[in-house]
Amino acid sequence: MDYSSWIPQLPLRAESTIELTPQMAKMLVDAQDHFHKKKALRLDPFILTRTQRFENGFPVRKGCQVYVQPNKYQMGQELFYTEYDNTRICTRCQQTFYVESDGYQPTADHPICIDSEGGYNFHIHTQLPVEHLKTFKKADKVDEYNRRKTGRVYALDVESVYTSHGQEVGRVTVVDDRGEAVLDLFVKPKAHIYDYVTKYSGLTPDFLNYATETLESARQKILNLINRESILIGHALNGDLLKLGILHSRVIDTSILFANSGRRPSLRSLTSSYLNRNIQQSTYGHCSMEDAVACVDLVNFALRNPTLISKDFHKSNNSL
Repeated sequence: MDYSSWIPQLPLRAESTIELTPQMAKMLVDAQDHFHKKKALRLDPFILTRTQRFENGFPVRKGCQVYVQPNKYQMGQELFYTEYDNTRICTRCQQTFYVESDGYQPTADHPICIDSEGGYNFHIHTQLPVEHLKTFKKADKVDEYNRRKTGRVYALDVESVYTSHGQEVGRVTVVDDRGEAVLDLFVKPKAHIYDYVTKYSGLTPDFLNYATETLESARQKILNLINRESILIGHALNGDLLKLGILHSRVIDTSILFANSGRRPSLRSLTSSYLNRNIQQSTYGHCSMEDAVACVDLVNFALRNPTLISKDFHKSNNSL
């Protein structure tokens, strides 16, 4: 394999460059691989066990099926609906409402959903069809073609909108372990958008009117970055992986890593407390890039300050 194409030419002066030989390029690439694998070993104590993932609402494969157990914050919530179930629970007002046989919720001609911010002529929900559990995908096993992805670390964040059929992904951002953007994708929802939830998602019609990515194409681009030994970081990552339909075992969740007396602190509060940085301050809503970078920085902070990791976070040798 010619490794020289993997490494950019190194500038000496404005008018000259030096070209790396294939042997030099291979040495640099091998050194980079060694660095990533060494860092991955340092992160290993932060990776959730299978039991921790299951208890915290991450998708877990058992036999030939994918299971998602509600975590303690989701108890009593309906995460999924079956084919012939036309009832939904509104996330905003907690009322039960009805949808048509295909899942479509028509808007009303008067406010039917009221919260502290006003009235709306539609309800919203986060329930997914139970058939979604059959669509999950994994990254490829480690082999000679993707082995350089082993130990690579990425942080992931997803922003969503509410549509006539429920919640759908609108933006997916992935950054590397230096906080540099690797993917920033705007995803076209399949159903008509009722609420961009701009205050939280940062999404507007300008972002999604011309979006060309689908949920499936965005997921595949993430899977192309990793193999099964890569590490994914996020805050409440279980929800993002559930929406994307991704099964992955090597995950770090900052909301669990820094849990306090059984409570999961917000990403905003963690970033303020530990990084002395304010995020999610924009009047234009949250930014998935900003949130993903914050997750990387918090994990790097944990490496430097292991005594500040939550006492609630512990390794378990139990398996499902």
